[in-house]
Amino acid sequence: MKPIISFFQALLAKTLFFAYRLVGLRAGSYLGGRLGNLAGKITPDGRRAADNLAKAMPHLSASEQEEILRACFDQIGRVFGEMAHMPKIAREAESRLIIEGAEHVKAALPEGGPAIFIGGHFANWEVVMLGIQRLVGDTGALYREPKNIYMRKWLLTQREAFMPIKIPAGPEGSRELLKTLKGGTPVALLIDQALRQGDPITFMGRETRAPSAAMKLARRFDIPVIPTVVRRRHDGPDKTHFVQHFFPALHVGQSDDTNADVDAAMRQAYDLFEQWIEQRPAEWLWPYNRWK
Repeated sequence: MKPIISFFQALLAKTLFFAYRLVGLRAGSYLGGRLGNLAGKITPDGRRAADNLAKAMPHLSASEQEEILRACFDQIGRVFGEMAHMPKIAREAESRLIIEGAEHVKAALPEGGPAIFIGGHFANWEVVMLGIQRLVGDTGALYREPKNIYMRKWLLTQREAFMPIKIPAGPEGSRELLKTLKGGTPVALLIDQALRQGDPITFMGRETRAPSAAMKLARRFDIPVIPTVVRRRHDGPDKTHFVQHFFPALHVGQSDDTNADVDAAMRQAYDLFEQWIEQRPAEWLWPYNRWK
């Protein structure tokens, strides 16, 4: 990306961020959703999302797909509108975030210790860390740096309120993940994105590659993998209230065949992702180029 284009993109993002913060959380989320809807209609992301949805869920009618895409871009826009207010959401997490399935975390970690939490880009995926840290304390979070160099430091600053232990993806991040787990601290990763060097897997009926580092680390340290997903509440005062579900831990096998153990665990995780998508398809990140 050319520096001049990156600069103006960053300037626009920061201007919108300031506007979202100025109008407050509820209005910022709403305005973000309106802008998200517009982006879905005029950008290549809209066409990519429509193509992904049509191929992944061909049983849906054209009108059903259209409604899902409209709601999808609305909620993606809300994520950015809410990013300006994550410190507020973090402060008010007790009232804004309901936790379901905490017993699964307690069963997997009766005495605390390291674990790997896995999730995907559902609803406001930035909220995922709030529920995890409420249950187990400080947790390392793997993140991908944006390609826009003018956004990197700025985005890290916005995440201070809910991501105290930040681990960048890449070789340096791999070392940090190991160090964090060895120190007895849990880590969290979103693993529903494509990875060119990832392991092959079938996802929503299509072949792709997926990052399997979470399962390999879990096997190496013989620790639980705990799936979690955030949803927007239908029964809340507004759409800036959430519920986070935790599921029974996955345990990666310890046989003589490492690849088979990892593949089996990945299949379990992606079966869950497919279930979550089928339950609420509009809350998943359809524009992402998942099937490269």
